Amino acid sequence: MSRSKAPLENRSLFVGNYLCLDFVNTEMVEAGKPVDRLNDFESLVDWLVQARTLDERQADDILGNWKGTREVETTFQNAVRLRSGLREMAERLTKGKTVPQSTVAAINQCLAHQTGHAELKRARGGFEKHFQANFREPAQLLWPVAESASDLLCYADLTLDKNCENPVCVLFFYDTTKNHSRRWCSMSVCGNRMKVAAHYQRLRAAR
Repeated sequence: MSRSKAPLENRSLFVGNYLCLDFVNTEMVEAGKPVDRLNDFESLVDWLVQARTLDERQADDILGNWKGTREVETTFQNAVRLRSGLREMAERLTKGKTVPQSTVAAINQCLAHQTGHAELKRARGGFEKHFQANFREPAQLLWPVAESASDLLCYADLTLDKNCENPVCVLFFYDTTKNHSRRWCSMSVCGNRMKVAAHYQRLRAAR
């Protein structure tokens, strides 16, 4: 029996350009109210499918084999703690502050569960090497998020980690625009809304 997919209104936003920031962004604000897309292990698995870390078959197998076990609950709690640490990391990076050692430790704890193998695949005009992840226990589900955080901290320009300029938005993103002028999590979510609000304020001021 295959798992039920999340309805469209419960889909997460993938605007961060790094998996770790998209993971942080599972906490958001909608209609002025805080919303958490991660509320149990099944929602974590669903997010990993949306993030293309798992495919549908892997998700069905994971829920069929692991759901209801003690390891599942432990993994979900670890996921929530990792997200909290990554949010603190993102917030501090936007202010030019150092990343707490507790976040580094949480990332390393997840990286210790990395498992899989390299795989050579044919591509147009040649070959590509891909990493094929293997998930044999619940704790291994979080290492792709931790690896993304590690890549961000090691290889990215940390001054380009930003939070949306909408004062009520809590989303983060890595600015990959050519002139590094991105201001919003997305134009459709906050950009247009803030532009409309600014236009309305100008009209009121003109009167």
